[in-house]
Amino acid sequence: MKIILVCNAGMSTGIMQMKLEECARNENMEITIEAIPIAEIEEEDADIVLLGPQVRFAKNDLIKLFEGRAYVHSIDLQDFGLMRADRVWKAILPEIRKNMNG
Repeated sequence: MKIILVCNAGMSTGIMQMKLEECARNENMEITIEAIPIAEIEEEDADIVLLGPQVRFAKNDLIKLFEGRAYVHSIDLQDFGLMRADRVWKAILPEIRKNMNG
């Protein structure tokens, strides 16, 4: 399973990426998590696309782009700002489990 974190330049999501990887390890799930800039999104394949608050304006476009291929989720502004990966993980966990079981 692959999750991509999308932001403007692909840098501000680095801490969130590491924390989400820790969440996956804690649940013994093999998940690849990659941070990328929105400009490179069309080249990506993913199961879940997480949007940083600075690119949430593109959510509808990304839903269309990944239609039938990936779940698109906007990270809450406060959760992102405070790097609360546990809350982000909890929000996407049902989708993760659905993808891993289905």
